[in-house]
Amino acid sequence: MQLLGKAMTPEFWEEVRTKDCHRAFRKEVTEAWETLCENKSIEALRYSDYKLFWTTGDRTIYQTPVNERLSALSCACFMALLYPEEETYIVHLMDLIFAVCDQYTWCLPAHQRSAAATEENRIDPQTALDTVNETVIDLVAAETAFTLAQISVLLGDRLDPLIRNRIAVEVDRRIVEPFLKMQPYGVWESGTSNWTAVCMGSVACAIMLLRPELVNELQPRFDRAMEGYLSGFNDDGICLEGVGYWNYGFGFFVFYADMIRTFTDGRTDYFKREKVKSIALFIQKMFLSGKACVSFSDGERDGTFSLGLQHYLKNEYPDDVTLLPRELSYAYNICRRFSALLRLALWLDEALYQAPTDKTDAEVYYAPDAQWYIRKNAAYGFAAKGGCNAEMHNHNDVGSFIFAKNGRQLLADLGSGTYTRQYFSSERYTFLETSSRGHSVPIIDGKYQHEGREAAAVGTLGDEAGFVTDIAGAYDCAGLESIRRSFAFAAESVTLQDEFVYTGKGSIVERLISVEEPKEAEKGIIRIAEAEIRYDPARCTLEIHSEPTSKGGDCWMMDFTLADGVRSFACEIR
Repeated sequence: MQLLGKAMTPEFWEEVRTKDCHRAFRKEVTEAWETLCENKSIEALRYSDYKLFWTTGDRTIYQTPVNERLSALSCACFMALLYPEEETYIVHLMDLIFAVCDQYTWCLPAHQRSAAATEENRIDPQTALDTVNETVIDLVAAETAFTLAQISVLLGDRLDPLIRNRIAVEVDRRIVEPFLKMQPYGVWESGTSNWTAVCMGSVACAIMLLRPELVNELQPRFDRAMEGYLSGFNDDGICLEGVGYWNYGFGFFVFYADMIRTFTDGRTDYFKREKVKSIALFIQKMFLSGKACVSFSDGERDGTFSLGLQHYLKNEYPDDVTLLPRELSYAYNICRRFSALLRLALWLDEALYQAPTDKTDAEVYYAPDAQWYIRKNAAYGFAAKGGCNAEMHNHNDVGSFIFAKNGRQLLADLGSGTYTRQYFSSERYTFLETSSRGHSVPIIDGKYQHEGREAAAVGTLGDEAGFVTDIAGAYDCAGLESIRRSFAFAAESVTLQDEFVYTGKGSIVERLISVEEPKEAEKGIIRIAEAEIRYDPARCTLEIHSEPTSKGGDCWMMDFTLADGVRSFACEIR
């Protein structure tokens, strides 16, 4: 039973070393080696950096060298597999493994207080810093175990016995034993987010590789967790966490589903499920114009995907999966996670690589459960949402929309802010990116949308003709009964129409968001790069101003304050 398939054979790595379809992978791996490994020492991780998360909220300073070390581990392993005649690569790989096994903990400081906590046993920040547990299993700890397990199996006797033994001992001590001791393991084993797929997928796969005798006993736990992950999706298959989290969470789900199918000789086959197929089709709907993609929630404005994962899914669902343009995929440097990168090479299908893109010029898609509406044609890409303000990685964004053209968002959804301790705390909605003040939605009587499941759209419908939703429920304003937001479409343009039933005396401000500076060309016309917005200046006054985002760069806000007594707003975007 070859759980890692043809990656176990020298012939496969010779193909990766020589074939044109793997050229980008080879190039990126070699460049990563030169940047991260060649002539670079393996630096110690600093305690003073580790504790910054608890003292200032900063995650980056400590996580950067951790991620660089894991990235270096990946590229050193791939170089050793591609060029087995060069001793330099295997020597440096073993040095890196030794360093990873020496780390006090594989868990990130940002996850120390929550990864092993249960709903009844939350850990406060000071306790987490005072009593760090070096065997907490978080995303990175689980991935590290899976990475080391795969490296041990792939390199086999090429690794010194001490190195293979250290991998086995440390994976047992840090992952297997804590996992066996705590049932269920913290919140993630019984959760529905990407954490469940990544942590359980990694733990389960590491156990299949290094401790196969435990699988029959533990598979019910593995599968219960994966059932929980799948339950976090509705039947429309939309990943409310966004494109990046689909790549991450669903990717690890597929890694597990592939390996457990092999381990059980096909008895466990998740790919036969209609819901899994529906989730697999998510990514092909998300690109609006070039790399500009749907960035609701903590998404990114520019998306990417794994060509290997897409080819795997295409072979599972040949009549349903759409082949996206290769230029939208990543080769290596976008995501240096070993497990994903191995399958980028392993699952890349040469015939599909050469095949033309399965792309139509015009598409309309409405997901009724998520209340996401997506429309694409030759001139523009568009997305809008209803939903509620209690979603996974939530933003207060009921009614938000995106207009993309020529490969970028021109009316934008900012996507995720900078991840800090504060970003995932009670301060979350003070951030521009998460608050409705950073979204293209109205401001009523100076008030933004509030969070919570009751802050929800109603009457949401989408079809070929257009999209409509009522977003008044997201606001807490006396006298506000309805905000009927609708979009109508033409070949070159989108028309936004908002109709307010509001008996209050406060102001109504329509806000549109861009990351490119808008210019008022003349009264009633705003230009944003290649886009143009036309509105009636007799019904409102316009103010344009900017605000910095947490990731750097400016967000531009176009505020249209409706004149007294005016209870509707319309604009054409082209």
